[in-house]
Amino acid sequence: GKPDNEQIIFVHEELFIRKWDRDIEAVADIAHLLPEVRRKIDGGVSKAAESASREAAKLLREKGAWSATPVTPHPAFDLRITHHGAGKTSDYERQLNLETGEARSHWSCAGGGIEQRVFSSRSGNVNVVSLRATESRKLELTLSLAETPGRTGDYQGLDLSKVFRSVESEATASSLYFHADYALDRGGYEGIARVSTKGGTLVRTGDALRVSGADEVLVVLRVHPLHEGSKPERVALEQELAALPDRYQALLKPHADSHGEMFRRVTLDLGCKDQWATTSTETFRADSASQGISSLFLEQTHAMGRYLLISTSGKYPAPLQGIWGGDWKPAWSGGFVLDSNLNLAISAASMGNLPECAESYFGYVERILPGWRLNAKNFLGCRGFLVPHYSDPETGHLAHFAGFWAWMYWPGGGGWNIRPFYDYALLNGDREFMKNRVLPLYLEMGDFYEDYLVKDDEGVYHITPGISPENWPPNRVHELALKDTTFDIAVAREVFQILIELGEMFDLDSDKIASWKQVRSHLVAYRINKDGALAEWAPEEYADNYRHRHSSHLYPIYPGMEFQSPGSDPALLKAARVALDKRFEVQTRSAHGLIHVALMAARLKDVDKVRENLDLFARRNYHYASLVTSHDPDQIYNLDASLSLPRLLMEMLIFSRPGHIDLMPAWPKEYSEGSIKGVLVRGGHKIDLSWSAGELTLSLIHISEPTRRTPI
Repeated sequence: GKPDNEQIIFVHEELFIRKWDRDIEAVADIAHLLPEVRRKIDGGVSKAAESASREAAKLLREKGAWSATPVTPHPAFDLRITHHGAGKTSDYERQLNLETGEARSHWSCAGGGIEQRVFSSRSGNVNVVSLRATESRKLELTLSLAETPGRTGDYQGLDLSKVFRSVESEATASSLYFHADYALDRGGYEGIARVSTKGGTLVRTGDALRVSGADEVLVVLRVHPLHEGSKPERVALEQELAALPDRYQALLKPHADSHGEMFRRVTLDLGCKDQWATTSTETFRADSASQGISSLFLEQTHAMGRYLLISTSGKYPAPLQGIWGGDWKPAWSGGFVLDSNLNLAISAASMGNLPECAESYFGYVERILPGWRLNAKNFLGCRGFLVPHYSDPETGHLAHFAGFWAWMYWPGGGGWNIRPFYDYALLNGDREFMKNRVLPLYLEMGDFYEDYLVKDDEGVYHITPGISPENWPPNRVHELALKDTTFDIAVAREVFQILIELGEMFDLDSDKIASWKQVRSHLVAYRINKDGALAEWAPEEYADNYRHRHSSHLYPIYPGMEFQSPGSDPALLKAARVALDKRFEVQTRSAHGLIHVALMAARLKDVDKVRENLDLFARRNYHYASLVTSHDPDQIYNLDASLSLPRLLMEMLIFSRPGHIDLMPAWPKEYSEGSIKGVLVRGGHKIDLSWSAGELTLSLIHISEPTRRTPI
């Protein structure tokens, strides 16, 4: 809103509009259909999986699970701040301190000015708003909690006006209260704000509080999800808020210390410190659009990416809009999309030495594993687990079906989405984590493939059906589920390679290790097409569609490392380069697609592609004034590009795999002066780099000291 009539939107990562009750087991039992789908695919039947997709959707509807997207995040409520007698406002400025997580704004008005400070406390689990009058001004304002506007109309078949059983807002002598009870699910939430003033008076007026003649106002507010919406916990919340400090700085310091320590673990310095305080984001965006990448662009977007990752990682990792959508109708349901978006969003956590953010993802996966296992059992008749492309964040159930979107036939999703566990263990050199949290996941994936792979008469293992997200051949339009996608082959090869490695590391049964080696060596081979490119599908009858934002078939380049590993076939590495050339020519409009391609180019040490994609990223106005990114230029708020950019910049400067480190493999020489500190490399060590005149001047490795763990 405007300074004199502001709406601060409050959110909580656990608030979802559920389109049916969470107790419904929304997994269709259609495993018996898999043999027929395979026969159709092998026989060249068009759209072989559509009948199974329709049957799955039908069975889910009969259970009451009628939508492909079961949940949508939504705003909790607004804090409305209406200033009285302010007159004309001017000289408005807002600043965000990335090191403390504090947003400050100030403006001039009648009789002086007003300063506003806001932060969300990691240590206190509260949101804090401070308002202070300056000069001779006194605060005259009204405070209230009210529902965020926009909960009307149809949204994906849901009447938003009916999603709550009840909504109420009220005020007491010194607090504000909000409560909502969902209609379609037993949950709900409440919010309570403790309000205090320095000087002046505080008077209740209906469901609001009127402040008169005050020098300062302090609002301490908590949003609290309820497992049972009909059972509020207001009294306990009031007691907890009452026990918190009543001074702003006392509330800020523990949060700022914690947040700042995390933020500063990795720093990228390109010599732009003096420009931060003098370049507004409006100027920053305009300069980037007209001039392309600059040292300031790289430095600020790296820092903003870390800030956003730290700030949006909690019980859950970041969905498409993180926790800042603030909208009742977010694009793509604001979901947890697991076929590149979330994968990119968490990609900087481990390498960027943010184990807390990595743990948000690990805990999320481990909590919903039972649902993923049920997916595998009911949809495919397999052990192990099946990862949905769009995941219900509380159950893990797969409900995303609509004609050709047959996501139950996406076997590679499991390996892709557990790889961050393996990477974390390698980057931290943590043998215990590898044994206790990584190995069990890969053993389950081994069981899954043992059940899902199809062995032909020549002893070759095929992966059918499979999906190469979210693409199809130009000669098989709208056919997502096909045979032997390169993505599926790459993930399966990686899973078995990791199983072999871990089997030998932890002295597992030798017969089991031998069986993994046998399967891996007999998986269907990659194909190089007539263009010399790594084909996206192994069968020759599937033509390549290069015009697509996803590049999943280049998984062996990134996030995998198969083609860069010792003993890999140089012909495949060359074919991957050609395939990347073909994708690069398209110049996808999606921000995450640009970053994904640039990550692959960095692994191939193709500096020109990295530079050009970053330049497009700067020029196309992907950044809002908040420096959060959009999906397409100037449209659709999406965090995956913001959150993955730090990973790209780190990989441009440092690439490591076990026993090997590359320094500055894809860093453009024109950004000739700088340093980066604190990046994790394989083995649990940290590395600092400095460079001058485009050449490396210092490489300092901080060797990890094992404490209670046995290093890898």
